[in-house]
Amino acid sequence: MRKYRWQAPLTLVFIVLGIFLSLQYQSQNLIGSDLSMQRTENLIAMVRGLSEKRQKLALEIVDLNMHFNSQQNSYLDESKLAENLISDMNKMSFLTGSTTLNGAGLIITIGQSMPILYIDIIDIVNELWAAGAEAITINEVRINGQSVIFYTEDDYSMYITINNTRLEFPVVIKALGEPNNLEKGLTLPGGIIDTLALFKAYPILEKSNSLTMPPVFNQPSHIFLSEYKPPEQTAATEPAKTP
Repeated sequence: MRKYRWQAPLTLVFIVLGIFLSLQYQSQNLIGSDLSMQRTENLIAMVRGLSEKRQKLALEIVDLNMHFNSQQNSYLDESKLAENLISDMNKMSFLTGSTTLNGAGLIITIGQSMPILYIDIIDIVNELWAAGAEAITINEVRINGQSVIFYTEDDYSMYITINNTRLEFPVVIKALGEPNNLEKGLTLPGGIIDTLALFKAYPILEKSNSLTMPPVFNQPSHIFLSEYKPPEQTAATEPAKTP
């Protein structure tokens, strides 16, 4: 797996060190068994050669350690990259509504006796977004970029719909965000709450420290969308110059 990539260079380091130590041990045994037969000049040369070899081995060990540390850092960088990718995916899931959310926010309850039109629901939702709402549901239906709030008529009445489904009363709108800011966004003088009050509609506002937002039940399917790729640039041929 990707997270074990650093083990291969570490194993190589140990193998190389084992080979060098084995060779040095064997050479020392050979030298020790034959030292009495060597001349002084040869012994001095052997000592110098062994010293140089030891220095080279020490430098190789340093290089191998640096390579090992580099592999470890590369592994850590990949982990950091993976963490960033996961974080970005989580943020995208918040925006698309594909995950359950929890946090503080505001609850707006609209009773059946209140004369509310679909455009009033849209205005409330827009005011909540403008006041800093991070997620919104209407009767436990998560609102995202593909949500549709409209109305439908039949032979007897006209009713509000959300995603082509009839919206039953009481209408409960929940918004995640800073509760005070959300409330102020709706209750600004001349805002949506004041406008509804002119028509005898008085939504109930309630702050909450713990709201749960369900995910979008039916994720939209994209059939016609495709990634844009710019056309390949071809070298333009210059027109021939006439004398």
